[in-house]
Order: sequence, then C-alpha cells, then structure tokens
Amino acid sequence: MRFSVSNPPDKVKNSPTATTTVASQPNSIPAVLPTAIIPTNSTPIEVSKITQVQKKPTSNQLAYGHFPYTQANSNQMMLIGSYANGADQRFESLNTEAVQAFMKMTYAAREVGVWIIPVSGFRTIEQQEKLFQEQIKRRGSAKEAAKISAPAGYSEHHTGFALDLTDGKFPKKDITFEFENTDAYRWLTSHAKEFGFELSFPRNNKQGVSFEPWHWRYVGSSDAAAVFANARNQR
Repeated sequence: MRFSVSNPPDKVKNSPTATTTVASQPNSIPAVLPTAIIPTNSTPIEVSKITQVQKKPTSNQLAYGHFPYTQANSNQMMLIGSYANGADQRFESLNTEAVQAFMKMTYAAREVGVWIIPVSGFRTIEQQEKLFQEQIKRRGSAKEAAKISAPAGYSEHHTGFALDLTDGKFPKKDITFEFENTDAYRWLTSHAKEFGFELSFPRNNKQGVSFEPWHWRYVGSSDAAAVFANARNQR
C-alpha cells in the first residue's frame, strides 16, 4: 500500500496530519513526443527571457504554447501528501480551495478500488526553473524542453490548482504515457469533473502542448476557473 490518509475528507482542511505516501521512482517521459505548436494568433515570448520570468508575468505571451501564470502565495497552500523518489522525499500541496475537493475525489475512487496518488502539486517559479533547466540539459534546447516541461513562470503548478497524478497500483507508470492505460486514469476521465477537476492537456489541444494524461487542474470554484480562463478557451 503506497497511499494513506489519516482523516476523512470533511476533516482534512483543519488537520495537519493528513498524509499521502508514495514509495516509487517515476519513470522518465517517453523520448518521442509531439511537437509543441504556438497558436498563430499568439505572440511567443523570446527564448532568452524564459528563465527570467517574475512572479507576476506582465503579459499574456505564450512560451512554446504555455500560458504565463502568477505564482500563488505559499500561505494559501495545504499539504496533501508526499512523494518519494528513491531516498528523496518531497511534500506536495494544493490551494486550500482545491484540497477538500481532491480528498473527496480520492476517497470516492478508493470506494471502487482505484488508488489515485498525487505526484506533484504546487511549485514555485524557482522550483520550475530547476526542472526546466534539467530538461534543457537532457533535450538540448529550451524548445525541446518545453515539449515536456513548462518554462519557469508558465507552469499551471504555480497556481496551486494543478497537480500530477498516478495510479498507486502501478508505480512504473508514474508520469508516463502508460498512465493512460491504468484504472486511475480511466476513473478520472469519467468522474474527475464531478469534483471540479479536468485534464489540462488533452490530445490535440489548441495550445499545442503535448498530451499529458497525468496532469489535471482544479476549476471547481470561480477563482480557480478564472485562473485558467485563457487556457480553457484553447482546449
């Protein structure tokens, strides 16, 4: 068992003891991914400026298909669990508006034997910058890196309303296209909307961002929906 929550959904918000435990190593994303395309009606930001984004982007320019997002206040986040990658363990959190909805969703899934595990939640711009630079080293350029990772300042994770999910029964499918073939993904595609969640990057999305079956966002409140208004118009 890789997932445990110490409190029922209606008590999670006021309890600092709610935890999720995942003991697996995420696999690398497949080497072949579709090319990210920037819609013709949008102006891409210059590559040289991607790694210098401030906490409040001053424009709505796209970076390789990714919209800019303001980094949320970390005080608005609440712990939803932890994810372990070998000896490295990190704690994941979401915006307080999304936490209760997420917990209710995971409990509903567990009722039918489906184990939905959070891999990644809120990320600061600094954290995203490190991830993006690592992808540049692996892929050879910012353009190639952006096919599988948003540049710093352009990740939905900055908002605290987005998270990456996996199936607790299949750790080798964490953050891979194989997640699409799991019970967790199939359950999410049928029921996530009931709890205010939607897939951020379905196949053939107008943003031109690669299909990411693991990446979901919360749009169940007016504030959350407003944050993703531009992106939702590109679905």
